[in-house]
Amino acid sequence: MKATKKEMNPIPPTLRGKKRYVKFRFVSRSALRESEVKFSLHSSFARLFGEMGVAEQKLWLVKWFPEKNEGIVRCALEKEEHVKAGLLFMAEVRGEPIVPVIVAVSGSVKKLKG
Repeated sequence: MKATKKEMNPIPPTLRGKKRYVKFRFVSRSALRESEVKFSLHSSFARLFGEMGVAEQKLWLVKWFPEKNEGIVRCALEKEEHVKAGLLFMAEVRGEPIVPVIVAVSGSVKKLKG
């Protein structure tokens, strides 16, 4: 008799919760790399909100445009204001001083890319 591995079923879309996408820009002297932005984003949010707060926000860097220093983050609908505030509290990325600007907020990535 062969033991079979039981597969976990994914969470259906109706139970996942609503998402919001926030497009932001970092004004800086040089182009920033995606890995640097991702690291600074998560460390800054963890310092500001704690690990539990970041988990509740479901924060995720979806897209980074290095030529414009713009990016799109995904978050939970209920925590949209916290994410916008957290972005505005960021002051540097890997030692490079930045000025964060919130460009737009939308329910879909497609609207923000256009």
